[in-house]
Parts: sequence; structure tokens; C-alpha cells
Amino acid sequence: MIKNFIIKNWKTIFNIQLIIFIAFAILTFVYYWDKSAHQYFNRGFDTSNIQAIFSLFMTYLFVFFIAVAFIYPILFLIQMFSMRNEKDRKKTVRLIILFVLYIISIISVFALYTINGSQAIKAINH
Repeated sequence: MIKNFIIKNWKTIFNIQLIIFIAFAILTFVYYWDKSAHQYFNRGFDTSNIQAIFSLFMTYLFVFFIAVAFIYPILFLIQMFSMRNEKDRKKTVRLIILFVLYIISIISVFALYTINGSQAIKAINH
């Protein structure tokens, strides 16, 4: 059942995963270099400015992608085994692209994880 669904909807599933992983990586990159927003990361919604809203959004994405980091390998293996009988080279390349984007997402999660640590170090030093 799952195998048939994956095979029938492969292109849509691939596009959704591609968009989600790329969007998360880009947002993490932007947020990581936006140092003024780091003070609001993983905090409650106290102030209503753009930095706080962006930080709240990135906090929720951070939590979501921690779950993705643990669950996605299972989903990826299901996709890979469902597509193993397919001899299409494009699908193999797309699976490799998804794996690379997954690794980039894990790196992005770790980058977001280090934000609170760098803020604590900065507060101690000042």
C-alpha cells in the first residue's frame, strides 16, 4: 500500500521534500547571520517586533526539524526500498539529492542549537 502510494506519487513527494529542506536550510542561514534576532530564540513571545516573530518561527522550525532528524531516515529508507526496482537513473539522483538535503538540514539543526549557547557565552562575557 505505502509502496504503491510512493511509486504513484513520487514526483509530488520529491518536490514537497525538496521545498521543505531547501526552505529550512535557507531560513536557517538567514537566521544564523541575523545576530540581533538570536536574543529571542527559544523564548516566549514577549515583544512583537519582526525579530521576535522570526525567532519564534525559527524556534518552531527547530523543534519540528529535530523530530525530522530522527524520523526522516525511516521514511527515506521506505522511499529507497520502494524505488529500488525502478531502474530510472533520475530517481536515483533525486534520492541522492534528498539525502544531501537531509544532511544539510541536520547541520542546520545543529547550527540553531548552538545559538542559545553563543548567547549564554556572550551574556557572561558582558
